[in-house]
Amino acid sequence: MLKKELILTAAVSLALLAFSGCKFDYEESMMAEDLAEEIPDTILKNFSQVMVKESVPTFYIEADESMSFGKRKETIFTDVHFQEYDKDGTVVTDGHADNARMFNETESVELWGGLIFYSDREEASLEGEYLYWDNEKSTLSGKPDDRISIVENDGSEIAGKGFFADSRTKSIKFSSQVSGTWNNE
Repeated sequence: MLKKELILTAAVSLALLAFSGCKFDYEESMMAEDLAEEIPDTILKNFSQVMVKESVPTFYIEADESMSFGKRKETIFTDVHFQEYDKDGTVVTDGHADNARMFNETESVELWGGLIFYSDREEASLEGEYLYWDNEKSTLSGKPDDRISIVENDGSEIAGKGFFADSRTKSIKFSSQVSGTWNNE
């Protein structure tokens, strides 16, 4: 009987020692979750996509790299070229940015670095370092301290900081340091 008690005591002691060193590390689990937000779900090289509506292309995008972040619900593009088409399939806007971030749920887009766009509709080009397209409001805005310049085909040129454009009202505003000449013909 003493031998059985010794074996049982030894087994219980070993079990207690083994389980006393085990604990669930919540901090490690939370760190893995945070890391999951920083690691892309998908990375695509030489990415291109055409959006089509009623058999007509509406938007084309190509990028050196596309990274999708499912948890953050956004996609980041590097060295981006894009084109917007009218209802007849004619290119109406052509643009480039070093980087872009698309917010997948709203389809709003943040663009930064080496921005240059040309709008055939407006017969004008736009250059700058940062813009944000708010898809719900149909507005395009720059940062308060970033300079945006617009040049029309007729030679009109205007630049300033705090750029804001509303595509619904076809209005453009600058909040500071505006310069240039504009023909209102």
